[in-house]
Amino acid sequence: MNEQRKSIQSLTILLDEKRGTLSNTYYQFGEKLLADSVDPVILSGAVNSERLESWQALRASREADTRTVLDIKDALAREQELERFRKEILAQLNEENILYSNELSALGKALCDSYTPEDVAEFGDFYDKVASQQDELIKLEQKQEKMRRDIEQSGFFSKMFAQLKIAGVATTIRQFRSRLDRLFAVEARTLLENGTIDAKAEAAGPDSPLGVRFASAREVQKRIATLTQRDQAVFDDLAAVRAALDSYGASSNSSARISELRSSIKEADKKIDSLVVLTAREYTDKFLDENGRSLLGNTGDGHTFSDMGMYARQLEQIAVLRSDIWTIRQKIDVLETSLKIESLDKNISSYSRSVEEYTRKIEQYTEMIANLRKTIADAELDKEALVQHRISVEASLPRDARNEAASE
Repeated sequence: MNEQRKSIQSLTILLDEKRGTLSNTYYQFGEKLLADSVDPVILSGAVNSERLESWQALRASREADTRTVLDIKDALAREQELERFRKEILAQLNEENILYSNELSALGKALCDSYTPEDVAEFGDFYDKVASQQDELIKLEQKQEKMRRDIEQSGFFSKMFAQLKIAGVATTIRQFRSRLDRLFAVEARTLLENGTIDAKAEAAGPDSPLGVRFASAREVQKRIATLTQRDQAVFDDLAAVRAALDSYGASSNSSARISELRSSIKEADKKIDSLVVLTAREYTDKFLDENGRSLLGNTGDGHTFSDMGMYARQLEQIAVLRSDIWTIRQKIDVLETSLKIESLDKNISSYSRSVEEYTRKIEQYTEMIANLRKTIADAELDKEALVQHRISVEASLPRDARNEAASE
């Protein structure tokens, strides 16, 4: 029995392998049938138009979803790349704007230092704005200097109080200088960007403080303009990429959209696989039964596949596999039936032994019953004799004693 079970196990493994090979053969054959039916060179006509349309629609849907997934991935990669570029550009712009502000402040100071009465028409307003702030700053610096001189002649506690005052003035001076630098930068930006300062800087010469600062500010200005243009170009590219993602339905949650498309692709694959295999099976079933035998019968030349057309080779392969599968199933059936027969034989033997045992016990119990019945009959006779004896004894007693015995 163990050998039979091992044989069944081996045959079952072989059966699974054959079924897998047959399934792959069906798939390859089905794909060929469908492809040949749409190939303008072949147009085999082996598949009906409705089946072809279903197959083509599924393939087109799958290809469209696959392209969309790839396009979304490309767009996401491009979006990340553009965001990184823009971050780098904005960081450079920030550095250049800080430098530009410093250069404008230096340019404004150089312009103020080079100011003459002849410049009043073009730069009078600028000079008036900064001059008042410079005057205030000069006054504060003079005040700070006087306080420093006075502190040298003060006592200990007076020095402590004076130092606090000096610290306060120093803070005010820093604030004024910062304010004056911003004012220089704001005014110089206007004069530089509207071209008012160009002629004066050119007249001053490239080696003059004003000419040097003017050239330096212009260089930074050009770099900022270039970076701004690059930023706008990247921003436009980002907008285009995000518009594309939106058209794919992936702008808000690209991962969910890709997962949805992959599920759609997977479902389409299942339907395509099922349709392809079904196409092959239906075509095969026109020529072969499930056991691989030809439904056409022998055509007289001894070759049952001679009348099966252009796909005779594929049908012959399937016939061999179907026949092998049928043969293996029959072998497994024979072995399993043999196992069942052996099992029933064992049961029958066991039941027979039980019947013999029960029969023996029945005979034994029958004899025991007969003996018990005889014992019961003997006991009944003894009981009857004793009853008669008791009646006889009671009859010999006086009436009073008899009544007393009866009551007891």
